[in-house]
Amino acid sequence: MKRTHSTRLIHRFLRSAKAATSIEYAIIAAGIAVVLVGVISALGGNVATMWTAIKTAFN
Repeated sequence: MKRTHSTRLIHRFLRSAKAATSIEYAIIAAGIAVVLVGVISALGGNVATMWTAIKTAFN
């Protein structure tokens, strides 16, 4: 099987230690994003209610 230049680069990247580190950081970033989406979804209604109450109090 003939390897192209890009295939060799990808293969070399995946075997390097930098690739492992990059993948680890990507997994950590994805985990943080999932947690943030969950927190924002859980608190979104409460925050909207709070601001509505503050607005009503000033009127």
